[in-house]
Amino acid sequence: MEEALNDVGEAIAGAAQDIIDPNTVLQDQGLQDVGEALTEAASDVVPPNVIETLKAFFATDFGMTVARGLVVVLILLIGMIIVKIINRAFARSVRKLKDARSPNASVMAFLRYVVVAGAYFVIFSSVVAVVPVLSSILTTLLATGGVLALVAGVAAQEALGSIASGVMILVFKPFIIGDVLRVPSLDITGTVEDITLRHTVLKTVENKCVIIPNSTMNGAVVENFDYGEKRVCLMLDIGITYESDTEKALAILAEEVAAHPDYLDTRTPEQKAEDKPLVTVRVQELADSAVILRALLWGVDNGIAFGMRCDLLRSLKARFDKEGISFAYPHIHIVQE
Repeated sequence: MEEALNDVGEAIAGAAQDIIDPNTVLQDQGLQDVGEALTEAASDVVPPNVIETLKAFFATDFGMTVARGLVVVLILLIGMIIVKIINRAFARSVRKLKDARSPNASVMAFLRYVVVAGAYFVIFSSVVAVVPVLSSILTTLLATGGVLALVAGVAAQEALGSIASGVMILVFKPFIIGDVLRVPSLDITGTVEDITLRHTVLKTVENKCVIIPNSTMNGAVVENFDYGEKRVCLMLDIGITYESDTEKALAILAEEVAAHPDYLDTRTPEQKAEDKPLVTVRVQELADSAVILRALLWGVDNGIAFGMRCDLLRSLKARFDKEGISFAYPHIHIVQE
């Protein structure tokens, strides 16, 4: 075997010399020497009788079946590795785009499923091409599959509609991955986590994932808290009793809102020069059993504004109790005669 490997080395060196030398015309002869030396080395490693036995085995019907099985296993193994690499590469790209708040994150996430579906189709086609039985069955089904195609078309109508709706969502971008949405018809609010070929995934504040078909999302009225300007204004309504001092309650409400660190000052320079109030507070309604006060809470985004509203409900309860302002709440007076 060592002698054969030495022959390989000498043949490769000779072939390289022939190729490097521009004046020689013996390149083919050098490559032929390499092939002969490799054949001799393989013959030394694998005995000739084993090679002949394998050739004879794979020439039989059973041997051909085994060979096809090995090829199918190899195709599936390589295909799974390629699909895994594609998934990891796209997942990494989507994660980076999401961190950068890029609208291309949705396109990349959708494209990931298209590419993976294409890879699976290539794997399936390769397996069918290797196995004649599968190829003949598929050909027969395609030749006599008019009724099957009709049934499959009806069954896949919803799925195809969702795929088409997913493409429309990606093209017109009513929302992208990372946006906070509210779907009033479903009474669902959450953050867009993923957009697949079939559905959109929303993660709610309870950390639950809600899966909604793209056809539903494309046809529904959607409130997008991150579309365009991300500043948000929440309404804080407080009901006090008619016996309470309304002006004092309005002043306390304005003070508490202005003192919160997350409150966003939206006044223009002209309004500041005119000394317009920092916080807008009003008497919203004179209800049956309460005077409804309203403050406008401006925040940089929906999450910050929601947290600010919760903080103010707590601080206003303590402040109103301290200042003698009574909250209105349902109660019953029993008169005994």
